[in-house]
Amino acid sequence: MSSGLDLEGSFTSVLEGLGLSHGAAHLLWLPLPMLLVLVAAVVGVLVNVWLERKISAAVQQRIGPEYAGALGILQPMADGLKLLFKEDIIPARADGLLFTLGPVLVLVPVILSWLVVPFGQHLLIS
Repeated sequence: MSSGLDLEGSFTSVLEGLGLSHGAAHLLWLPLPMLLVLVAAVVGVLVNVWLERKISAAVQQRIGPEYAGALGILQPMADGLKLLFKEDIIPARADGLLFTLGPVLVLVPVILSWLVVPFGQHLLIS
């Protein structure tokens, strides 16, 4: 019974045909499925944010985001850049280290959960 398309085998055989060794071709293949999942997740989030803003604008009978790119397509990226370059304000009575590490403590377990996701037939990060 066929297991379907062997993308890893075809990719490595093409690279081997170009003169790369099997190990080098395999090393080039390893990050590709993970990058594909990452890009798909980022694009999905960007589209969801854009749609949410457009739909809520339509419900409120206003135009919504339209100035950052055509039809406001680049608005989520503009919001992300604005968020990256904002000044960090730590409240006076807060513990500065804990206040800064809070988002890291929340995000690291989420990223670590991707360790058990199989990205291919024989490709598991952990």
